[in-house]
Amino acid sequence: MKISQEQIVSRLITLIRLDAKNLFERIKEREVEYLTIFSLKRTRSHFPAVFRSRYNKVGIGDLKFLSPELLVVLDEFYETVDKMEWYLTSTEDMPQTVDDRVHFFIKDLKRKYDLLMLYFDGESEDEPELVELDETDAVADFQLEEVEENFEELSDEVLNDLTSS
Repeated sequence: MKISQEQIVSRLITLIRLDAKNLFERIKEREVEYLTIFSLKRTRSHFPAVFRSRYNKVGIGDLKFLSPELLVVLDEFYETVDKMEWYLTSTEDMPQTVDDRVHFFIKDLKRKYDLLMLYFDGESEDEPELVELDETDAVADFQLEEVEENFEELSDEVLNDLTSS
């Protein structure tokens, strides 16, 4: 089966989009639960499940096919998530202060998430140049040091990591 560059980029965009969506929904929809656990038990052991993401497993070689604008918005979204996670896993603030800060983080994340979804929509509408590849070519392992201008670097490992939950 032949797979085009457009199809591979579309799949990558879809997988990253789903990761961002699931991450944002967990942060927003489970807010009451994770803050209650934190304030009552003063434990942080549940935060890794809330902030689970596969974005950090995506390599530069895979991301290079996305527009610079989308990359900037992706970075802003995931950087805010990282700041929120760091705050929750290291804070010594009292529960009410934590609640207030988390509400601020979620409000900021919502704005960045909405912008990210707009950029994903725009990226999906772009029509990149078609390059025919054998499916076996697309599974080549990605080496961070190797930067080539072909599509063989988009690893199925990354695609599989993003789809397996």
